[in-house]
Amino acid sequence: MPGVQAVDLHFSDGNDRTCVWETDHLQVMRIRLAVGEQLPHHDSNSHVLLLPMAGTIRLVTPEATEVFSVGHSCSVPFDTPMDVSNEGDEPAILLVIKTPHPRQMK
Repeated sequence: MPGVQAVDLHFSDGNDRTCVWETDHLQVMRIRLAVGEQLPHHDSNSHVLLLPMAGTIRLVTPEATEVFSVGHSCSVPFDTPMDVSNEGDEPAILLVIKTPHPRQMK
């Protein structure tokens, strides 16, 4: 069994979209979005929790539009069409927690 491990979330360095930690069953991504930037439209590839660490995130799905910031999160079921954007006035950083790991969903 592995021991305690420090995880660098790379808030200010590295690629704008990167996996910062994963196991066979869980994946944690860190995404940085500039003001006005959005991710390409996509369907969620696992059960997802979007967790802002800075800025404001807008999530659009067929069922709802949610705007949320630090201290709030939004869950997205597997295979949900979604658009994620930063429509705030400062850069946004969010963690995307996926369970099970997307490779388990295929």
